[in-house]
Amino acid sequence: MPERHIMILNDRADSGAEEWVCPSCGRRMLLRWPPDYESLVLEHGDDTAIHVGGKGGLQIGEIAVAPTPVGDVPSAERRWLYDSGIDWDGPAA
Repeated sequence: MPERHIMILNDRADSGAEEWVCPSCGRRMLLRWPPDYESLVLEHGDDTAIHVGGKGGLQIGEIAVAPTPVGDVPSAERRWLYDSGIDWDGPAA
C-alpha cells in the first residue's frame, strides 16, 4: 500500500492557479480548477506516494470503492440509465 501524503495550499497566483506543496516529500504543483482545469508538477517529490489535500475545511480521507448489488438499484434509476443508453440488466461486456 503506497504511503499517503497530505498536500497543503501554499499560494495563489494572479492567474487563479494554486500552488500546492507536500511537506513530507517536497512535491510542488500548480492547479487550476474547472472549467479550465490544468495541473503542472513543478517538483515531483515522491511519485510513489498518494497525494491528497483539501481546502475550505474539506479534506480527503480514505476512499473505498464498492459495487452496488444489482438488486439494490431502484427502478427509477434503472430507467434513467436505460434512457441514457446504459442497459444495466443487459449482458456483461
